[in-house]
Amino acid sequence: MAASTASAPAALVMSTGLRYVVTSAPPTECSAKAKTALNAQLQNAGETSEGTGMWFAYSPTDSDGHASAAATIHCFPVGSGYVVTFTCAVEQPPNPYAADDLCTRLGASFKGKTTAPLATPTPVPTGCSTTNLVGTWLLNGDPKAKFVFELNGDLTDNQGVSGNWGLSGNTATLTYYGTSTLKLSSDGKHLTGPKSFTRVC
Repeated sequence: MAASTASAPAALVMSTGLRYVVTSAPPTECSAKAKTALNAQLQNAGETSEGTGMWFAYSPTDSDGHASAAATIHCFPVGSGYVVTFTCAVEQPPNPYAADDLCTRLGASFKGKTTAPLATPTPVPTGCSTTNLVGTWLLNGDPKAKFVFELNGDLTDNQGVSGNWGLSGNTATLTYYGTSTLKLSSDGKHLTGPKSFTRVC
């Protein structure tokens, strides 16, 4: 039961297989539509190199410069037309939408259909929240014993040893050299129990 309070780790989810065949149109049309579609759903669409017909774009980046979604649209000349394929990848969390959803919207945008903008990923919490343990913590207040608690429920100490955390109400479950139960203070700054932590915030 205690394990059920831990957040699920982030996963990279991919979507492939969406393709359209256009029997009579120049490849330049495909490239123009690919760029427009990517910019409609992501940002800063670009071609891997000029004339390749392979277009890519990423979601906005977080404060660490990390993009949690990306997509490619590839245009292949075939006869007097072209085949276009779509490949999408998202990291969940923080992305609130699936890779299939991203590719479906790109396909709709490619065909000139209006779609609602994709949901914005939830920003990583900051400060001394009482609803999560995200942030930097010091074991027994020692600056040399630094722990980083991630949004996905992972934690890592300053030696690279990892574990997990979960929070239910003000009860925290830590899996780190065994499992321990701690209490989160009302100001979100302290965890007390078999181990004592202070959050830097």
